Amino acid sequence: MLTQFSKLSLDTDGRYASDSELQFLESYLDSTELRISAYEKIRDNEEKIIADWETERNKMKDKFFENGGEYVNKMSHRDITIILRCSATAMLVNDLDKLRDGMLIWVQTIFKACGMNDCSKNIYRILQEIIPRYLSPEETKLILPALQVNQTVLSL
Repeated sequence: MLTQFSKLSLDTDGRYASDSELQFLESYLDSTELRISAYEKIRDNEEKIIADWETERNKMKDKFFENGGEYVNKMSHRDITIILRCSATAMLVNDLDKLRDGMLIWVQTIFKACGMNDCSKNIYRILQEIIPRYLSPEETKLILPALQVNQTVLSL
């Protein structure tokens, strides 16, 4: 949304926006209540979502997590919490570009340096499977694109 507003501002400098240029705003406003509801449910259930994610992640028996000990587990807990929060915010404001181009590229660099790309494919897929437990199908449709961007960018 913020990226789209910036683009609209640049594209329409000195003129009125056309109906087609305003379409993103109408679509966003139509989904505002659903976005807020999904955001609040994720926020209010964050601890449960993360606990479910950790349980599922531990079932993977990934060597990175098994050999990393307590430090890696605390680090992954922190990281998935930040990514969940940023994803929920991106969904709320409908701005996946900012999510991808900002935080995810930075995290991707760290993952590559640590050799975590292989396990990233699965750990972010797990989050996509857990979220529908806490949201309605309509709300899930709004957050899934952000979660899919996480998986795609962080698995490269």
